[in-house]
Amino acid sequence: MNDIPVGDSRDDGDNGSSGMTGEGFGHLLVERSGGIGGMLLVWDVDIDASSRRDDLGPRIAELPWSDSGQSDDEPQNGGSPQTAGADRFAYLIESRFGRVRFGESQMPPEWKQLVDDVREVAEPQRRQPG
Repeated sequence: MNDIPVGDSRDDGDNGSSGMTGEGFGHLLVERSGGIGGMLLVWDVDIDASSRRDDLGPRIAELPWSDSGQSDDEPQNGGSPQTAGADRFAYLIESRFGRVRFGESQMPPEWKQLVDDVREVAEPQRRQPG
């Protein structure tokens, strides 16, 4: 199910901004790498254009971006997220609020729910790793 109409923009004045001003919520990017063949899937959601804006936007803004995951140069638990087990996935989640990485088995429940919700509203794009 794809909730995001192509070319639709919520520029109708009162867009239910839930207290956000200026930039809105922006895009949310979820990359999943690993698994069989190391395939990279990317979900890119324009939160402000999504019919689920009022649900997803505030949740994304309230997540602990600075306290979660790891930076690009700081492996979690002494290794990369991919080393959690054979054919496990690693996730990069990025928005205007921050950027985090998690191995599949280390992802906190609130982040897992966000990934699941994004997968419901956007179609994945296959990309080449690297």
